[in-house]
Amino acid sequence: MSDLNWVAARPRAAARAVSEFRRFGHAIDSAIRRHPWESFTLFSVLYFAIVLTLSSFKLLWLDELITLHVSRLGSLSAIWHALAHGVDPNPPVTYLLVHLSASIFGNHEFAYRLPAAVGYWIGLLSLFIYLRRLLPASWALAGTVLSTTMAAFDYSYESRSYGIFYGLAMLAVLCWSVTVDPSTSPAWRRASLVGMFFALAAGISTNYFAVLAFLPLAAGEIARTLRRAQHDIPAQESRTSLDGYLRAVDFRIWFTFLAAGLPLLIYLPLIQHSIAEFAPHAWNKVSWDQVSDSYTEMVEAMLYPALGLFALALSLRLLAARTKRICPTCRARILPRWIHSLTSRSSRPLAIPFHEGAAIFCLMAYPILGYIVASVHGGMLSPRFVIPVCFGFAVAITLVAFQLFGQFRSAAVAVLIIALAWLGCRESLVGYWYQQQKVCFYRVVADAAQAANSVPPDTPLAIPDPLTVLTFRHYAPPALASRVVFPLDFPAIRYFRHDDSPEENLWAGRNLIYHVPIVPLARFQNTAGEYVILAGTRNWLLSDLTLHHYAYKSLNIVPRAGDIGGFTPLAHANPAFYLGYGGGMPRSDLAHLNLPVPFRTADNLPAARAFTVPNAAE
Repeated sequence: MSDLNWVAARPRAAARAVSEFRRFGHAIDSAIRRHPWESFTLFSVLYFAIVLTLSSFKLLWLDELITLHVSRLGSLSAIWHALAHGVDPNPPVTYLLVHLSASIFGNHEFAYRLPAAVGYWIGLLSLFIYLRRLLPASWALAGTVLSTTMAAFDYSYESRSYGIFYGLAMLAVLCWSVTVDPSTSPAWRRASLVGMFFALAAGISTNYFAVLAFLPLAAGEIARTLRRAQHDIPAQESRTSLDGYLRAVDFRIWFTFLAAGLPLLIYLPLIQHSIAEFAPHAWNKVSWDQVSDSYTEMVEAMLYPALGLFALALSLRLLAARTKRICPTCRARILPRWIHSLTSRSSRPLAIPFHEGAAIFCLMAYPILGYIVASVHGGMLSPRFVIPVCFGFAVAITLVAFQLFGQFRSAAVAVLIIALAWLGCRESLVGYWYQQQKVCFYRVVADAAQAANSVPPDTPLAIPDPLTVLTFRHYAPPALASRVVFPLDFPAIRYFRHDDSPEENLWAGRNLIYHVPIVPLARFQNTAGEYVILAGTRNWLLSDLTLHHYAYKSLNIVPRAGDIGGFTPLAHANPAFYLGYGGGMPRSDLAHLNLPVPFRTADNLPAARAFTVPNAAE
């Protein structure tokens, strides 16, 4: 074929490809519309397959092991007693669910993570039903899949409360939208009101920050009240009449909000204890940076296409407003046909009631709401606390995309294919990271065994990194795990690392839920002989020993563990091995050192005064 013929054939080939995709898109779109629940079921199977696979790659990390140890207490009274001692700053329901799951399915990682996986799936189901009430089934499925491309998906296989309250937040939105819809039957409205109560009350029974789920619904209900007042107040009556607005208030919704919030009164002692324990030296103190981090880390890469889509819709709407007064013939000459089609669709209202739009907007503003609430009370905030923001963006993206491209039957299928491809690529990469993390961790375990073999059999293994100690104890061989000791010096930890949240967790659970010895550094250091240290090069313990003139030396063991960190890290830094010498060593072995400054137990405790550089003359 000559170059000229090849160039001429390219438009025809492109046209055939577009035509084939349209036929394919129409067929898939029609199939989803005819069989919406079968389509969602297929996606659910894919979801649980991905979650099960990723769970098999991912090792239990500190936060999950805290959940596991608390859940093994079994009874509500025992769990409540542990939480009252500050072993974890959360309400009890998550631990009960994990205990139930492990009792049914056995002691496996996926059993511990199943409550989170089911909670997240409830959110997907709620999102699909919600979008299907507004849009065709193909768009509803595309929006549901789109929500899984964001980082909230990472909490669907983490044995914590985040995946559970994430799903319950969307369930609350769905139930509220149904119960305030006058077109639904009274029976469904009553059932949905009960569902909203359950979702809100259960949410704050899994995580205190689930109180944020009330705010989008409250904003939507206020917007609905104002709209009802505008339509229901007679024209001759003053628009500012208090009686008119009171008649527009749906008191059953507000009474349900109030009833659903009552569990907070029960949990108030736990909340106050957690704030007093964790807030003074928390790793996640409230700052405006966490608001921006919540968008970039949770909505993740989907944030920028979403903002681009919103900007396009706004630009087209402005263009439509500017060209509205131009005659149709002139407008056709100025605007290409495809732009004219988009501008005409962009000028239409979104396919969502005003009050629901207000609720979805507040879902998108979740990090800002979280910042306000945490600033008023609590003093702690993290992107994981506000992950329902992903639902807000999923709904908004789907609605705007439908507004612009809904006339094309294959558009929903295109969005669905892109979302599935994005999900597959993202989770494949995440799975690779977790697999590499697992490989690195077991290299550290093997190197720890090598280090332990170079010293007497009863030599302790001090692991001062809270991110490492529980995971090591859980997965290492029993003979090695039994040597582990977790020493603590709270003022030094705060001085060198600037937070002590995980240490507070572990200290509160010592002799209560953990089998690893958790002891003040003074009690360990002043009685130990030789011991092995597994810690990062800049760990607080090494700095603390140096300032107190205690000896340690690096062992010639270099773990190849560069990927042991990550999204759920197993270490604060790349681990290394050292040989430490406690105060129980004969003085002849330490003759080359300055006289050590002994540690004092009272100076290691959480209530101890601020860290000061020790003086050998003291």
